Amino acid sequence: MKVFNRLIPVGAGLAALLLAAGCATGSQPAANSGADENGDISFSFWGTNSEAASLKAIAAAFEKANPGTKVTTNWIQADYEQKIQTSIAAGTQSTVLEISNTSLAGFAPSFAEQQVDPGKFIQPNISSSMQFDGKYYATPFTAKPKVMAINVDAFKAAGVPLPSATTPMTLEEFRNVAAKLSHGEGKARVFGSSNLWYRGWLTASGGSYYNADATACTFGDPTGVATAQYVVNMQKDKYSPTSVDIEGQDQAQWFAAGRLATFSDFGPWTVADFAKFSKPNWMLVPVPGKGFPMEVGGLAIAKNATGKKAENAKKFVEFASTQKAAQDLLIQGNTALGVPIIAESTATLEKVMPPDRNLAAFTTALKSGLVGVSVKKEAQISGDAEKGMLDGTPLGTGKGDVATVLPELNTKCTAALKQ
Repeated sequence: MKVFNRLIPVGAGLAALLLAAGCATGSQPAANSGADENGDISFSFWGTNSEAASLKAIAAAFEKANPGTKVTTNWIQADYEQKIQTSIAAGTQSTVLEISNTSLAGFAPSFAEQQVDPGKFIQPNISSSMQFDGKYYATPFTAKPKVMAINVDAFKAAGVPLPSATTPMTLEEFRNVAAKLSHGEGKARVFGSSNLWYRGWLTASGGSYYNADATACTFGDPTGVATAQYVVNMQKDKYSPTSVDIEGQDQAQWFAAGRLATFSDFGPWTVADFAKFSKPNWMLVPVPGKGFPMEVGGLAIAKNATGKKAENAKKFVEFASTQKAAQDLLIQGNTALGVPIIAESTATLEKVMPPDRNLAAFTTALKSGLVGVSVKKEAQISGDAEKGMLDGTPLGTGKGDVATVLPELNTKCTAALKQ
C-alpha cells in the first residue's frame, strides 16, 4: 500500500486500497448454490500487486495442501465494497471474501457465522475485531499496526537521544522532541514530525472515535478536543506541516529528502517504500502514547455457501489464518500485506531488513494494538465528520475553535449512527 497524504484517513488499510485503479481479474465467481457439489471455492480480495501476490500465493498453497480442491481468485482492484455488495445482491458472491474489521458491521448479515478460537492468535483484540453483535462473522488472518520511523541522522545532528526501540514516548515528550528537531524556514523548513493524523493521535491520547458499542460518537469529548488542540498547536508552532503544506505530496518523499525528522503513519506496506531510500539512516520505534488504531483483515464465508463448498471454505479460512505455511506468505520480498498474527510467524516481517531498522517494532505494536469498533456506514459517517473538521477548524483550512466545532460535529455524528 502506498503512503497517502491525508490529515484524517478513513481506515488506513482498506479505504486507501478501495481507491486503487483497476478491475477484477479472472472470471466472476459462480453462485454458491447447493447444486454445485464439486467443492471448488472462489476467493475475492482487494490490494496492490504485491498484496494480491500474497493472497494468490496463499490460495496456491492451500490447493497444494488439499489436492483436488480448486480456489479461483477474484482480485478486485477498485470499488471493492461496492462490487461485493452487488455480487451479494445477485447471489454471485465468492465463497470466501476478504473483509476489514472497519467494514464488517455493514456486511455481517451476508456472512456465515464462524467459530473462532482466540487462543490461536497473538492477542485477544485480533480475534474480537471479527465479532459483530457478539458473534464471529469472519476469521482474522492479518493485522496492520502502525509504528513510527525516525531520521537517525537528524536526531544525532540535533544532539537529541534516540527514542526507545520498545517503549513509546508520551505525547508531551514527543512534542518536546519535535520542537528540538524543527528548524529552518520556507521550503527549507525541517519539521520534527510528519503531518499529524487526528484520528490516530486521538487513539494515542487514550480517546476514541466511537464508544464501545457504536451507539455514540466520542471525538467531541474533552479528550477529543484536547487532542485536536494538540495537533493544531503542533502545526501552529511549525513542528509539523499542515494539510495545506502537504497537499498533493508524498510525505515519505519528504522524509527521504530530510524534511521530516519523524514519520508517524508507518504501516507494514510502507516498508517496501523505505527500503528504497539510500538516505537518511532510519529506524522504527513505537508510536507515542497508546499508539494508532490497528486494522485487522479477516476472511468471511458467504452465507449461501453450502455442502462441500462451505466445508472447503472453512478449511481455507482456517489454513490462511492459523497455519505457518500460509501466514509466512503475507510477506513477499520486502513487501508486507500485513503482520502475521500467529506466534510461529510474527517474526517473519522482522527478518525482511537488518536488525538496526527495528522492524521488530511491528511485533511490539501487534501485541498491544487497539482495534476500534466496527460501524455500519463507517466511511460515510466518519467522512462527513472529518470533512467538517477540515473545513471548519485549523485541522484543515478552517478557522473555527476546535472546542466549539468538534462537539457540534459529534452531535451530528451520533445522530447519523442512530439512523
